[in-house]
Amino acid sequence: MRDTAKEIGNISSSTLSRVENGKMPDMETFLLLCNWLQASPSELFKKTEESEASSDFNTLETIEIQLRASKKLDPAIANALAELVKAAYRDNSQQSD
Repeated sequence: MRDTAKEIGNISSSTLSRVENGKMPDMETFLLLCNWLQASPSELFKKTEESEASSDFNTLETIEIQLRASKKLDPAIANALAELVKAAYRDNSQQSD
């Protein structure tokens, strides 16, 4: 476990052990694991029926993950931008109905 944590970088073996035991990692740890696995974050989410709604959800989720993971953005600004994008999607879907 220690060797794997060292290989991933910026993660402790105890954190890695908790994730292995089913605990939800924080966003930074999740993104480190995705990078190490060479997988996009969306690949690690359970797939549901492919529909426009689930596609929009995956897009929103991906945008939110990327915004919150950015080290260049203040966390409050990242959250505000994520909420703004969600509101834009909601507004657009209401106009489509």
